[in-house]
Amino acid sequence: MGKLIKVIMVLTLLWGGWWAIATAGLKSAGTTWFDARRAEGWQADVGSIEESGFPLRLQTRLTHIALADPETGTAVRMDQFDVSTPAYWPGYVTVTLPDTPITLASPGLRATLTAQDAQADLRLRPDTTLPLESMVLTGGEWKVDTAAGDLLGADTIAISMIQQTAEAPIYDFQIDATGLTPGTLPRGFLGLPADWPLAFDTFTGSMTVGFDTVWDRRALEQRRPQPRSIDLERAQFVWGAVEMLATGNVTVDEAGLATGTISLKAENWPAMLEMAETSGYLARNVRPQAEQMLGALAQMSGQTTGLDLTISLQDGRMSMGFIPLGSAPRIVLR
Repeated sequence: MGKLIKVIMVLTLLWGGWWAIATAGLKSAGTTWFDARRAEGWQADVGSIEESGFPLRLQTRLTHIALADPETGTAVRMDQFDVSTPAYWPGYVTVTLPDTPITLASPGLRATLTAQDAQADLRLRPDTTLPLESMVLTGGEWKVDTAAGDLLGADTIAISMIQQTAEAPIYDFQIDATGLTPGTLPRGFLGLPADWPLAFDTFTGSMTVGFDTVWDRRALEQRRPQPRSIDLERAQFVWGAVEMLATGNVTVDEAGLATGTISLKAENWPAMLEMAETSGYLARNVRPQAEQMLGALAQMSGQTTGLDLTISLQDGRMSMGFIPLGSAPRIVLR
């Protein structure tokens, strides 16, 4: 019995020593990361780094965080940021966001994110660069507001990013949002009538993206991996009387210009045309020609308000058959 007690005491001391060393290492790594960002010209402020979780977890709470990257013009500010990992392997990371507002800024937008029960579960591969094996983000009710008005919100959200194989920069993405609700800004921009439904009935998507490099710690410290191929398996939304389903495959060059095809199935194209004109994407004098063309395309597929379209992209230019549609947005992650 005495020997058993001694063994338990030794194991307890060893585990306590490991926990203390691992905790100190994580805190040192966090401090070093903030110092390195300041040396690169970032604003990188943190009020405190607090450790807890003994004996089974390594838990770190960072408070009063402010980060700003002068190169990209992006910035974030939040009251606290919790990181938790099992003591036996720090590569299984759970990140929890605060319920208090988070300030987000970019060169073209300043917004406030408020999210309930938002957390991200990350699986990192054992390597000094911490390659991302998978990430699953879940959250309850959330909304994004700007000084000009509310932008977007939802009841719940689930986003996943899973690497297909180790070392290959190819990832499967999935997004599902329930009760996705555009705010007063987009509703006003689209000129929606007062009786238009507030929330989407369906908002879901899945795709596979090949990047030029894997996602690891360098994505935060140096540059974001850039998309080079996109296989859009399914993107669908239903909002009131409007429904859209998209699939397609595109490649992306180093300038962010896309080449490939996208297939669209749309229901209630007259309502979409009205939104496009109201929002300024379609000139009023072009409306009659567009209406006539879309009506003819619908009739060709045996429909009246439904459309089956294929949009071609070539070096960033869009077309539908022989009809040019203008420039597509560049696909570049800042």
